[in-house]
Amino acid sequence: MTFGLWIYDKASGEFVPADEYRARKWADVATSDLPCPTVISDYVEVKSMVDGQMYTSKRALRQSYRERGYVEVGNEEQKLPPKPKPDRRKIRESVEKAFSQAGI
Repeated sequence: MTFGLWIYDKASGEFVPADEYRARKWADVATSDLPCPTVISDYVEVKSMVDGQMYTSKRALRQSYRERGYVEVGNEEQKLPPKPKPDRRKIRESVEKAFSQAGI
């Protein structure tokens, strides 16, 4: 018996070594041999609706919005509503009722 990590392959109906399974699964996925991080560029060509100027930098565009007191929609901080605290007494009563109905 061989030790190691084995994964059940539904296609073949048998257990295969994990590295072999992953190699089969990702064989059709186009990936690079040179891993690198994704780079998000600051460059953009956009005309501001506030002052009518053309901007080539997201930072400069957002700075012009802030200077004039505008808020870019979608960048505001999200505040989630507080979670309600569970009523332990009602939960306990419900569980006791369920147990009594089940005869436990």
